[in-house]
Amino acid sequence: MKRFPALLAVVAAFAPRPATAEPPSSVVRLIDKPTGEPLDWDPAWGDFGIADWVLTGTAAAGILATVILPPVSEHWRGGVGPDEGVRDAMRLDTEGGRRTAREVSDVTLTLSVTYPLLVDGLVVAGWYRRSPEIAARMALIDAEVIAVALAVQGLTNVLVSRERPYGRECGQDEPASGRDCTSSDRYRSFFSGHTTAAFAAAAVGCSHHVNLALYGDPVADGVACAGAFGVAAFTGLMRIAGDKHYLSDVLVGAGVGTLIGFGLPWLLHYRFGDDAEAAAGAPAAASVSLVPFGNGAALMGVF
Repeated sequence: MKRFPALLAVVAAFAPRPATAEPPSSVVRLIDKPTGEPLDWDPAWGDFGIADWVLTGTAAAGILATVILPPVSEHWRGGVGPDEGVRDAMRLDTEGGRRTAREVSDVTLTLSVTYPLLVDGLVVAGWYRRSPEIAARMALIDAEVIAVALAVQGLTNVLVSRERPYGRECGQDEPASGRDCTSSDRYRSFFSGHTTAAFAAAAVGCSHHVNLALYGDPVADGVACAGAFGVAAFTGLMRIAGDKHYLSDVLVGAGVGTLIGFGLPWLLHYRFGDDAEAAAGAPAAASVSLVPFGNGAALMGVF
């Protein structure tokens, strides 16, 4: 008799089940609910064209050249203006703390650069808004902006050859034989590459939010822009805390990155479009002019 319940359980497991009721219509609507509306790319903005490819390729070649070429032999040492005071206030006391700050800046830089590519581009534009072609254009513009920004920064590094703040500590707080003190990277302080790239990524991402309304809500798009610039600013602060850059290095990097991040997409793409066409196609204002007519003249009005 003890086996009888077990047998019933086995039979019940394999017995045909009655047809289940259809799920509620609300569940069906939830499952079948489409993603966000596709993005609208104004045809006047154009594709990622030949000029973009040439500029991006030239910038990439410039980055490679500035990585290979050492800074010039005449070095600029020390801070300007508030640099020294800010360094004294923000530089972490221990070598371990400074190393940690540098590593944190590497992480936040990676976050700054990948967010517009992976989240805004791949996830939001490509998947949620069902606009893979626009996502590809966004990614190419992002790469173009960051390449140009880093090319400008790298060229300046080589020509200015500013010693990093920690350079004066070589043989004291910094090991004289360490890579930081013996490599050419010691003289690549001006201006900050981490800060430049982070602000360029924030600005180009914000350009997409402003023009494409990626999140479909002005508040959400504004928060995304503010957050990106916040992470970029934190990256710059970590470079100062890690004794890799002066305040002036970070401020110039932030300015250059922001200018290129907003300016380049606008110059090549976003300055064209509905607003310009509307202005060009707007009806002329009322006017009155004097025109030749026979042996005399006549007034002609346009209303």
